[in-house]
Amino acid sequence: MQIPTSLTRSTTTILVPGIVALTPWVLALVQHTSATLGFKDYPTIAHTIFLAAVIVVGTLCEGLGTFLEASWDKGRESEFQVQENWYAYLARCVDREPVGYRYLSRLVTAMYFELSMLFAVPSFVVGCAYLAYRRFPDNAPLWVAVGSIGVGVSVAFFGWQARATHGVICATRRELVQRMPAA
Repeated sequence: MQIPTSLTRSTTTILVPGIVALTPWVLALVQHTSATLGFKDYPTIAHTIFLAAVIVVGTLCEGLGTFLEASWDKGRESEFQVQENWYAYLARCVDREPVGYRYLSRLVTAMYFELSMLFAVPSFVVGCAYLAYRRFPDNAPLWVAVGSIGVGVSVAFFGWQARATHGVICATRRELVQRMPAA
């Protein structure tokens, strides 16, 4: 039995990035303030609030990634006819779904994950650097350097990876539309 695509996509592109972005900050809040967030006395409410925060932050990360994707679509319009191929792809009615549709779906999930992580990982890196600074304050310049390098590397990696995945999606969708008979 396969997990539904919508559940997999939501978990991968919203929940995971939200957890990544928030975890060091929640840890910092609990470790370095008197806040307990109610985990001791009201664990169900505290977990619900944490989950809601994860969803909100993950959705913000995904939304920022969507804006970036839209700008890439515009930049690749002349090479891949992104809009025309997108609507032709959506309008296709088929009795049997081509393997390429599932492949594109997997690529889209990967790209949305990469785009969400592009915004979530810097928050994680800065949060971890802050935690390290709080634990070892004498090494503040080290934590600033490590955090700065970590943010730069993560943004470069996830940006590069997402842009490459976007290119594969555009090329694959164009090929599918060209090779399939019109409806």
